[in-house]
Amino acid sequence: MCKLLNHIVPVRGSSTRKNEENIVFLGRFMRNTSFNRPLPPSEVKLKPIGWVRNNIEKPQPNGWENIKSIIEIEADYEKHLARIEEYSHIILICYLDLAAAAPIKPTQIKEIGIFATRSQLRPNHLAVSSVRLLGRTGNNLKVQGLDSINGTPVLDIKPYLPFYDSFDNAQIPEK
Repeated sequence: MCKLLNHIVPVRGSSTRKNEENIVFLGRFMRNTSFNRPLPPSEVKLKPIGWVRNNIEKPQPNGWENIKSIIEIEADYEKHLARIEEYSHIILICYLDLAAAAPIKPTQIKEIGIFATRSQLRPNHLAVSSVRLLGRTGNNLKVQGLDSINGTPVLDIKPYLPFYDSFDNAQIPEK
């Protein structure tokens, strides 16, 4: 432990009031400490934490709302699923490994940029989907509404938080 912080970190057996004062001091100390961000990496390497399991073998443009899938999480990550089943919805970040072989453009995309669409034909082939969490059994999550085919790599999972992930005044362009 850093010697500078040694005297302000709460210690067992010390008074609660003293601990609270120490924590406030630590917060002020950290806020006033300068931070120099290192240069960002030019490449990013990601490792799947699991895979999508369902009966869908090829991409489709719509009809995903009733599709049920199992998210099979690697055993090493099972402990990180603790209490995820208490949420009604989760957000899944997937890598669309077959996107390069997808059709050039869906017919409804003509005069808008790829970042203004939900198309899988993105530079990094990432999908971010909010889905209904139907249940958890060990390292498997059962979900509904995921727009990914069987075998799609899953990169991350986040709980869906309505107060954070939803905007009452969100607007979309008219057709």
